[in-house]
Amino acid sequence: MSTRTLGLLLVCLTGTCFGQAEQALCPRHIETPVYPSIAQIAHVTGKVTLTLTIDADGKVGDVKAVTMESTRLLEPASVTNVRRWTFARPSAAPYKQTVVYDYVIDGSLPLDGPTKVTFDLPERVTIVGSGRSVQTSNSTKKN
Repeated sequence: MSTRTLGLLLVCLTGTCFGQAEQALCPRHIETPVYPSIAQIAHVTGKVTLTLTIDADGKVGDVKAVTMESTRLLEPASVTNVRRWTFARPSAAPYKQTVVYDYVIDGSLPLDGPTKVTFDLPERVTIVGSGRSVQTSNSTKKN
């Protein structure tokens, strides 16, 4: 009786595992992204969605970006950053992974303060900038 119960339990557990969708890969190494200065000055915000191809060793190969025209200034920094990441070895390669970089301006941050970055790994990175200002003149009168 206990053998039948154990067998039924194993069949149920195996079926549950095979029925699950493949989960996103865990990053093994990440780099902190930057908010491009020109984008902060121009108060450019938005999302950059990247589709990564990860090889059998967990390295990022091809990166395709989906951005709106208004967020083109943010795309190069996102692509450069994610190319430095490495992931756990996928069960099958090549493996596709999506990562969204969300750029936000927070006017309450100090103008020359550091950028704040939060990671909701493996699928989202939020970069919060201060909306830097530009000093247009640096003139001082000397007599």
